[in-house]
Amino acid sequence: MIPECLSYAEGPEEDKAHRSTEQVRIYETPRGKLLLARHCSPALVERLRADDGLRAFARRPEREHQLLLSIARQPQSLLTLAYTLSGEIVGQVTLAPAGRRWREMSDIGEVAIEVSSGWRRRGIAHQLLRYAFDLHDIERKIIIGLGLTWHWDFEEAGLSRFQYRAMIERLFAAYGFVEYVTSEANIRMDPANIFLARLGSQIRQEEMTRFFQCLLQSEELPGL
Repeated sequence: MIPECLSYAEGPEEDKAHRSTEQVRIYETPRGKLLLARHCSPALVERLRADDGLRAFARRPEREHQLLLSIARQPQSLLTLAYTLSGEIVGQVTLAPAGRRWREMSDIGEVAIEVSSGWRRRGIAHQLLRYAFDLHDIERKIIIGLGLTWHWDFEEAGLSRFQYRAMIERLFAAYGFVEYVTSEANIRMDPANIFLARLGSQIRQEEMTRFFQCLLQSEELPGL
């Protein structure tokens, strides 16, 4: 259970100026309390720092922090963070506009998730996803996710690529995601890569049709 955070006094002192913009909850872990913040502003991200184990997308914590800051600055993106009371970011979920392949669609977004290596197996990924997807219009959206092996530290986790893949599939299945076959170039680069999507129950039929057309369109032969 995650109680709503009624007071921000326990968070980093610098966050006090941003109480009106971030929606924050408290999550208890064996390592201590975490703050889960949604709709994170650039001002909040600037006042936090990336934990040393946050390296999946940019390889170094300081670059991860800059990446998160750039996401927070994009008005169409939704950034959800998990951070310690001392201001270290230990997990994040990003909901951002989907890439060029999906440019003809209006109700589609892409999700990315990361939890710092030293904070895993504590339910943080589930808590972040549950909070990030708690949106009033979630059923009117298609959300895709690309699992790419070059972002995975499966060896450090003691898993094979395919075991890590199965773990990701189970994680997202809990939130209605299903694997789809796609011609997307990055997915095709490694058989362990995975393409997942959640199709909202109120998606318009024309959007659904476009989704399946884009899913298998040829990038080498436009129009196919």
